[in-house]
Amino acid sequence: MSRFAETETAVLGRLRALKAAPDVSINLHDLGSPMRAAGFSQDEVTAVLDALEQDKVLSYGPGNRLLILKALSE
Repeated sequence: MSRFAETETAVLGRLRALKAAPDVSINLHDLGSPMRAAGFSQDEVTAVLDALEQDKVLSYGPGNRLLILKALSE
């Protein structure tokens, strides 16, 4: 498994733990801090979030928040 895929799996798992659902706003700090504690760099997490934004799964919002646009894939 590539490092990107590993990071993506961890990010999606963390978002699920935060009860991410369409039209829900998530604090970026609530995602980033545990990811860094698990050994993922900010650049790795940002790359996954950028890919999810490109796929229109989420978008960046004001105040360091993520807005979930679609249900997360399993």
